[in-house]
Amino acid sequence: MENREFEELSANSKKSDRHKSTPIQAYFNFVKSNLGIGAIVLPFVTYSVGWFWSIFLFLPVAFSCVQSSILLIGVADHLAVDKILYADVIRITLGLKWAFSLDIAIVLQLVGICIAYLIFLTESVTQSLLSIGIEFEKWQSLCMTLLIIFPLSYIKNIHFFHLTSKYGFYAAIMGFIVVLYDCSIRFSKGLYSFENAINIRSSFHYVGVAILCCEGILTILPIRDSMVNKLDFKMVAINSMITAFGISIFIALIAVPTYQSDIKPILIFNLENPYLQFISVVFYSISLLLTYPLQLFPAVQIIERMILEKQSYQEVPQQPQINEFENNQIENNREDSMFADTKIQIAIRTLAMMCIYLIAYYVPHLSHFLNFMGSIFGSLLQFCFPVLAHMIHFKKTSEPQPKATYTFVLIVAILAMVLGSIESLRAMM
Repeated sequence: MENREFEELSANSKKSDRHKSTPIQAYFNFVKSNLGIGAIVLPFVTYSVGWFWSIFLFLPVAFSCVQSSILLIGVADHLAVDKILYADVIRITLGLKWAFSLDIAIVLQLVGICIAYLIFLTESVTQSLLSIGIEFEKWQSLCMTLLIIFPLSYIKNIHFFHLTSKYGFYAAIMGFIVVLYDCSIRFSKGLYSFENAINIRSSFHYVGVAILCCEGILTILPIRDSMVNKLDFKMVAINSMITAFGISIFIALIAVPTYQSDIKPILIFNLENPYLQFISVVFYSISLLLTYPLQLFPAVQIIERMILEKQSYQEVPQQPQINEFENNQIENNREDSMFADTKIQIAIRTLAMMCIYLIAYYVPHLSHFLNFMGSIFGSLLQFCFPVLAHMIHFKKTSEPQPKATYTFVLIVAILAMVLGSIESLRAMM
């Protein structure tokens, strides 16, 4: 009997691991979660600060993002808890009140990112239809995205993003290649200038968007948890961030001297050739559509867990005891379900999407909106919370604390939060 139970549990363990991601799959997942809407708005704000000065602004932001991500992963590795989320780390290290504040910040940050995705997709639809002589208003273009966006919002398991993230990454790269091809044509005609190099006054119009180019902090722990060997994720995360940051800054430094004062808030709309613009828009729209559920995933997961946990406290379980093997079988069957399968999950995701669409309709200027989101919520989530969690967790252990890293990251966070948000609010009013 003991041998049979061991064989059953072993077989069940293999079944539960069949959706675990390899380092390559996790790499693509994390690159794609960092290579989002910020990458195509970064060139516009790069022009506002000058191509040369943008390098000095981007490097400390990128360095701080990498370091804070390493700190968060370090705490999760040390806790050695299965399926741990960002909010779990904060709850364990800082307490329930801080964890609740984090939950609110995560939801607002991800809602903001999804709003930015919708704005891009809406403008893409409008521009594409305008090129063939059809003029749509903003609300009509938003409605056209409903058929694609709403089904994607009901995806609930991250292991279904392995292939989609890889293809989304390829689609984004293809969109960037089309932009680079257009830049090369303009360079060959002598249509470029390196005059706009430094503009220090607009520095904090840039920082918030730069932080949102590193927006993958919220998917770090779900992607880490999806790996076969979680301890391998630290190097995967570093390599993924370096790749995403390199692509973002490279595209910006090529586009700014090319388009100069004619540069538009969304990079792809700078292409004058309608065919090239259409191809680039299609590729990047596919990329964002494949990324959208990955960005929405942590927010709805937090809301669902809060509601379901509250509900579970109110209900008294009447089911008989089941053994560990049967419990694992039930859990695996739930994981095999691709879409939200309870009324509560469906209601939460539907309500979230309705709110996102409503806000997206009234957002005025995309670059200022992104700068505001990155300056406040990006700074809190990407910089402040990981540093505080690491500081508190390792305070009473023999592990050395990187105090210089703490100081540097927090200085970047405070400057971005205070000055960046002031700059954004002033520009939007």
